[in-house]
Amino acid sequence: MNGRHTTSLAILAAMVSVQTAHSGGPPEYEVTAIIAGFECGDHLAAVSPYALNEAGDVVGFVTCSLVQRAFRWTAETGLEVIPMPAGTTESQALAINGSKVVGTYSNPELELGVTGFLYDFETDQFTSLGTLPGGNWSEAHAINSTGEIVGFWGDIVNGPLPQAFIWRDGEMIDIHPDFGTPRSLANDINANSQATGWMGQALQTDARAFIWDNGKVTELPPIPGGFMSMGTAINCRGQLTVSGSFNEDHPQGFINGGFLWEAGQWTDLGMLPGYDSMALTGLNEVGYVVGWSRAIKSSDEPDTGFIWNDGVMTNLNNLLPPNSQLQISQARGINESGQIAAMAHSDDLNATVGLLLSPINQDIPGDLDNDGQVGVKDLLILLGSWGPCDQCGKCPPDLNGDCVVGVDDLLILLGNWG
Repeated sequence: MNGRHTTSLAILAAMVSVQTAHSGGPPEYEVTAIIAGFECGDHLAAVSPYALNEAGDVVGFVTCSLVQRAFRWTAETGLEVIPMPAGTTESQALAINGSKVVGTYSNPELELGVTGFLYDFETDQFTSLGTLPGGNWSEAHAINSTGEIVGFWGDIVNGPLPQAFIWRDGEMIDIHPDFGTPRSLANDINANSQATGWMGQALQTDARAFIWDNGKVTELPPIPGGFMSMGTAINCRGQLTVSGSFNEDHPQGFINGGFLWEAGQWTDLGMLPGYDSMALTGLNEVGYVVGWSRAIKSSDEPDTGFIWNDGVMTNLNNLLPPNSQLQISQARGINESGQIAAMAHSDDLNATVGLLLSPINQDIPGDLDNDGQVGVKDLLILLGSWGPCDQCGKCPPDLNGDCVVGVDDLLILLGNWG
């Protein structure tokens, strides 16, 4: 890496913070840059974060000359390309739980198009998920705290594709027949083994969001005012983030809205000023939503990442210092501590970089969402993490540091209530 990039890295890697003034919005953040350690021609390889775990470890893929390679980034190790079997041409990491990463990889030697994978950094074990009989394609989209994986499989040549699956105890299980539709796809799974995604004939014609609960399927209607729906994330409270398209089409793409669904009730997330379409990518246990907004009808505004909470949608770029030389284009995931994995363009580096946005600790024991007080949302975070920590020392709800979230931690939280 040349001197110009080295200097820029030192500037970007330094943590900066900025205070938001939005009531009910996000707290004060620290911003850490995630940058590829290698160049692609005369510029840095592009970094595309996709998800993060409770420790703030981020996964995604780096792109060089249109070739994608899966990575994991931690504060201790920096960005590491995830090892793949010999013959792999491309790979993407799409989700992480503790040390376990799932995603997809292409390997012609397997005579499959794209195949889901599971890689455990703790044991250095790589597992190809393969596909079910009759299939030649699979993708792993999410993994929950118990190691269950969801995604889709199918035959890209003869169809149908996609068909939803769940991976349990080392076995891919076809759950597509539960839906009774030609196609289905699972996008996310919570700790209660409930999954969401879409079912129907085709995504942009009659797709319907669903909740799959061990064989029981709850089908959601189209989004209010729209003609289809797709579940993108689900938490243990039964909340879903649901994307959908409205009847108005545009040459540059469908106009998409975003909603939070809970117990049959829809909450419209609204739209940032100057934007008319959005994608939803992350949801945590207290109901914070992240994604990105797009101006389809005009090109006046660049894509921008956002966070939504309690009816307030905030443009994440408003949380960056004016001289940061960064433009956040997408927010990709949010964990229970409120950390956000995002993608941004660095004017300084002329490259796409990753960002980890971390709420600054307000030094109140039990203030897990870093809003300056201890309340119901903090209690929900603690209860949602009950039991042994996935990574000892990197488990914010473990308030007493014994690597288990339990009664003692609950008492600490309640003792600081208010």
